[in-house]
Amino acid sequence: MKHAILTTTAVLIFLGAAIGFAAESAYTVPEHLKPMTTWRNGWSAEETRKYRLEYNNNTLTDGEDDGAYAIAHLSELLPTAIVHRDGPIAKLESAPVPEIEDVIATTDLGAMTLREMMKDQRSRIRAIAVVHKGKLVYENYIGIRPWDNHIWASAAKSVVGLVSYLLEKEGKLELNQTVGHYMPQFRDTAWEHIQVADVLHQRSGLDILEAEVGDPKHPMTLFYAIFAGASGIPKGASFFDAMNSVKKLREPGQRFEYSSMNTMMMVMIAEKITKKPFHDLMTEMVWSKTGMEGDAELGLSPSGEPSAFGIFSSRLRDLARYGMLYTPSWNVVAKENIVGKDYLPKIYATAKVEQYSGNLGDRMIAHFGNLDMGASYQWDAVFPDGDLYKSGRGGQCLYVSPETDTVVVYFSASYKSTLWVHAYAREIVKQVFRKK
Repeated sequence: MKHAILTTTAVLIFLGAAIGFAAESAYTVPEHLKPMTTWRNGWSAEETRKYRLEYNNNTLTDGEDDGAYAIAHLSELLPTAIVHRDGPIAKLESAPVPEIEDVIATTDLGAMTLREMMKDQRSRIRAIAVVHKGKLVYENYIGIRPWDNHIWASAAKSVVGLVSYLLEKEGKLELNQTVGHYMPQFRDTAWEHIQVADVLHQRSGLDILEAEVGDPKHPMTLFYAIFAGASGIPKGASFFDAMNSVKKLREPGQRFEYSSMNTMMMVMIAEKITKKPFHDLMTEMVWSKTGMEGDAELGLSPSGEPSAFGIFSSRLRDLARYGMLYTPSWNVVAKENIVGKDYLPKIYATAKVEQYSGNLGDRMIAHFGNLDMGASYQWDAVFPDGDLYKSGRGGQCLYVSPETDTVVVYFSASYKSTLWVHAYAREIVKQVFRKK
């Protein structure tokens, strides 16, 4: 099969990890990019038509102006399924904490306050919200409107982890079973004998690293070309076509090695054992049980497969509400404790520090400091103090601090994902809430 080759702008598509750049204030973006504030009140009819026509398989990842439009208008450009809200909206009481804007963090822009970073047009940040003890203590929309749905990118992987945990809790999924047990179509492939737990925690040991995207002979290139509907891909090509040809890299369970293929396998297993499409599982198990403001959108491949590893969008406040499910203030947004009391202990027990270095782990350590971090249940980083972090391509952020009962979320359109400002999320918790 002749594969379409993704350009280098898509090499690390929706990884949920930053490329490690040296921090320096000389960071620049092209002068032709419009400031994020241009779209604070929406897009003109002319821009809307222009960006719809310009869409191609690299638009979502390039960070250009058309990409900024695309990641806030998924359903106009890709097939999508609706993840439905239901019931009354959980109102978030406003209790502003002005000192949040004084928080200082160091990124490739240099050391600056949150206030300065948001005004710096190089940051390309679009919206940020902070919830503490169930109250909305900070919110700022720089480049989108409060009701705009925006892509989570790989931050959506945490939902796949949660659904997997809930299926395990219900006794429908056994993590010590093998992939081949649940997925007969993957027997006689490298997946067959891998335990589900090693797939869930991104320790499958398969040769499916995101850095391989761009190699025309590697299955990861085909995997992402299928998702993006790239030219040259045969009609009806599926993720299975890419996943069934992967090879073993090392023994499973030895090292945290991040890959969207692992996430997609968990999605496939969930659909197999429940006999339900994944957007219905997200609706029934999470979204409809939380007092969301709006429906969410789950992207589909051209062959109709759910791209739950990264093509998911919602309002910013609804991302924050989702994050609150992992905090003591879950009852502000939900009638039942969806996450449950044993979820966090499971997260902490399976986040193995000794397996974290290399691949994405090294990038997280570089950005957050030399901490003894781990990863599990599809989270990028599990910190020694119990905080959780999940990033998304283009600068999306979900940071949850159960101990301080804080959630920090933001949407961004980082140019080619060369700038990440996620250090601010942890610094907000440390400088404002953990000290109290």
